[in-house]
Amino acid sequence: MFNPNDFTLIFLDSDSVTNVTKLNRVNHRRVLIFVGNGKGLISYGKGKAEDYEGAFDQAFKKMRQNLICLDWDVTHTVPCSLKGRHNDFYIKIWPQSKPNYWGNPTVWKMLEACGFYHCRYACKSRKRDPYSLVYAFFTAVTATKTTQQLELEEGRRLFNTSYGNVSTTLRKGVERPGLWSKDH
Repeated sequence: MFNPNDFTLIFLDSDSVTNVTKLNRVNHRRVLIFVGNGKGLISYGKGKAEDYEGAFDQAFKKMRQNLICLDWDVTHTVPCSLKGRHNDFYIKIWPQSKPNYWGNPTVWKMLEACGFYHCRYACKSRKRDPYSLVYAFFTAVTATKTTQQLELEEGRRLFNTSYGNVSTTLRKGVERPGLWSKDH
């Protein structure tokens, strides 16, 4: 059922943790990984063991247990604004007709692995903690909805809605071609 060849693996972090006791020091290794198939199926895993191989095996096992299927639409992958936060890490993802991946390259690769192409994003944090990045990212992307779900909630068609920033919205008397048309 799970074929690793269909997924993109992103190795986010590996580090060493030392627990100091009265008798000696106990060293452990930690590994954090993220995977996505580019079609809305994502997961992450964190593992801890005495060596890096064992930690990676634990992370891979946890990653297979944490698989999440997102609500995903091919024509417009991010139709609503998404926000996520964990500890000091904040992430916001906005819908946009053309992708703008300017910012944190790790988040950029994670968005591509999710299959989110119609968006722009911003991250804010004082520390570079990859664990907070992953938790905030998952909080944001799991709140996504498809355009059909948004149409049912709002009670109107979304073909005339602009998903870009203020400069791409319709002005009085000026029509700009957007992502959605009436024949869509």
